[in-house]
Amino acid sequence: MNDEELHRVRNEIRATFPSKQYYGPITACDCDESKEIREELWHKRWDEIPTAFLDLTCSPTLLTPEAFQAFVPAYMLRGLDDLIGDRVVLEFTVYSLCPDAEPDKDTAKQVKETRLRARAKMMSPAQVQAIRSFLTFVAANAENRELLRPMVGAALDSIWF
Repeated sequence: MNDEELHRVRNEIRATFPSKQYYGPITACDCDESKEIREELWHKRWDEIPTAFLDLTCSPTLLTPEAFQAFVPAYMLRGLDDLIGDRVVLEFTVYSLCPDAEPDKDTAKQVKETRLRARAKMMSPAQVQAIRSFLTFVAANAENRELLRPMVGAALDSIWF
């Protein structure tokens, strides 16, 4: 792993996602897990989310597109803390950014891709590039990169361009 490249990707994420309090909708789901997520993220900045919460929730997949944009940098940076894979934040965050490699059903594939495109539309060009840098770095350096590469390739080609 190239420490200089890791540092560059981290700085790109920090520079392109402003650290500001988020006041919008957090999740559309009313389940208990989503209630806890709403309570924890309400009026927070992405850089003040506790690592224990990121490790517990594992990914930003339940978030609305607006909340996803506000909080995905926290998950990406936490994922970069563990390229070996002791925690699942990296893997699950990559999943939240990528279409399914082998979806069970065409409908499920379409739903996920529609959700991903809605998230991508919320991002500035610089944020899309930061996500591309994150995904590219992970696909080259993560312990489970062989598993992640096909998904990352599909995401770079069809979502984050």
